[in-house]
Amino acid sequence: MHEVVLFDEATGEKHIADLKTDRGMVIEIQHSAMPVEELKAREAFYKHMIWIVDGRPFRTQFELRPEPLPHPDSQLLDDVVFFEGLGTVFWRRSENEANPAMVLMHKAEEIGSQIQEHYQGHHFFKWKRPREVWLQATAPVLIDFGGHEVYRICEYQNPSRHCVQLIQKRALIEKNGGSYNESSIGVK
Repeated sequence: MHEVVLFDEATGEKHIADLKTDRGMVIEIQHSAMPVEELKAREAFYKHMIWIVDGRPFRTQFELRPEPLPHPDSQLLDDVVFFEGLGTVFWRRSENEANPAMVLMHKAEEIGSQIQEHYQGHHFFKWKRPREVWLQATAPVLIDFGGHEVYRICEYQNPSRHCVQLIQKRALIEKNGGSYNESSIGVK
């Protein structure tokens, strides 16, 4: 791995990127949190980038919920609103138009087949003492706990709720033109 110095001649601003792919994607690898102002400055400067966060220091504080969820852009979410209670539950906008302050709740299992149709690796998670800066990023944030997959932080809208998408490292690397090698990416 080698760092790449990038310079904006118009502003005089200089940043040192951890990696830059042949396709122009900047990859910033972070082992610790940073101030939000620094995150925003790097995102504005690099534009086409992703964050890879070393999750090993907080692995015991991060719990993936087992229930699958539909992709945040799924049409299923036009009517269904998911959240966590005792397991994953949902309510339907169409059933609660008259009184949205008091909603009829359902267990996610009731629409399990619909969820599976729209499932692309998304799950809710619990993160004790979260590193809030990563929840404020606009560039993709991938948390790497050292296994064969990374967890991409995603967000459901209306109401806003974070989830993660499990992505196989091999698929991610090969999709972006790289060559997958377990020994060079720290898979244990």
